Amino acid sequence: MIRRPFALIWAALPLMALAACGHNDVTASHGSISIASNTVRISVRGAPRATIDSDGNLLIGRRAVALSPAEQRLARRYYRDVLHISAAGETTAEAGGKLGVSVFGSLFSALWHDNSSIIRHTAKHGAARVTADARLLCAHLARLETLQNTLAADQPAFAPYRVVRHKDVTGCLSGTRHLTMTN
Repeated sequence: MIRRPFALIWAALPLMALAACGHNDVTASHGSISIASNTVRISVRGAPRATIDSDGNLLIGRRAVALSPAEQRLARRYYRDVLHISAAGETTAEAGGKLGVSVFGSLFSALWHDNSSIIRHTAKHGAARVTADARLLCAHLARLETLQNTLAADQPAFAPYRVVRHKDVTGCLSGTRHLTMTN
């Protein structure tokens, strides 16, 4: 009777938890990227932490890496793209949280009016927003993957810091297809 809306609630729960956490980091299969003190910090197993600041300066460990002007432009774009991913993640989490609250609220209305279609309508409307936000997040993640690979090809010292892998991007895109199928 009300199976799909409950599936959407379960799908929204991790997003609500993410919204509550307020973290500004991206965790992928190979490491993590976090934002702190106007720098992007990249952590991978077996390598010292790398940081990129808003000016495109790259530090590995505590040592500055000499970058060509083109590499520094790539590093600045990398910094900005991580900020875009963080913002898109927050937007998606907020939409997921709102969806969960709306569906939960509509549950009482549906029970009161003995009409489960109220839940379905609320869930479908909110899921469309979550899906759109999630797709934007995946697009930013795909762009970051391409950018990090280009930077690693141009600057070999950055090669170990390719945190976002293709499977992370395809997993993100697969998740948005799953959201669409449950609508």
